[in-house]
Amino acid sequence: MSTLENSAFTVSRITYPLPAWRYWLMFQSGAQLQSFVLIVLTCALIIHGLALLSGGRVMPAPYLAALLALGGLVSVVMVMKARFTVAPASEAAVRRLVTEVEVARHVEDGVAGNAVMYRQNLPRILRWDEGSISVAREGDTLIVTGPVFKLRNIRKQLLARG
Repeated sequence: MSTLENSAFTVSRITYPLPAWRYWLMFQSGAQLQSFVLIVLTCALIIHGLALLSGGRVMPAPYLAALLALGGLVSVVMVMKARFTVAPASEAAVRRLVTEVEVARHVEDGVAGNAVMYRQNLPRILRWDEGSISVAREGDTLIVTGPVFKLRNIRKQLLARG
């Protein structure tokens, strides 16, 4: 596994821990798919209704929903599961990592096994469980798992601020 180093610890490249077919499905859970469909349909109906009330030309609701779904897939891709490691798991590395997770607007949400879970600091209706980040200690290594978009930013900050 290739790595990049800063003065206190080594940070691996981002990897994708799930089988490739899981990434082709895009949606990581039924709840995520259901939430996505509900959001797209609600937005399509609201936009369509407002357009009807304004008296202007109106795109048919199914076309509007399809376009909103296509545009909304960006948010699904952003929360695809990824992973990187930090070694050694020193106190300094843990502090830096926790700081960067908090800067990424995540708050501690409990412990699951040997991992500390962090959820997005948003109201429940605005967040998916797939947006959560876990930090697990395995020997002298920290394993950080979460949405690829957030992990890229956290990793970049870890390397930049060393």
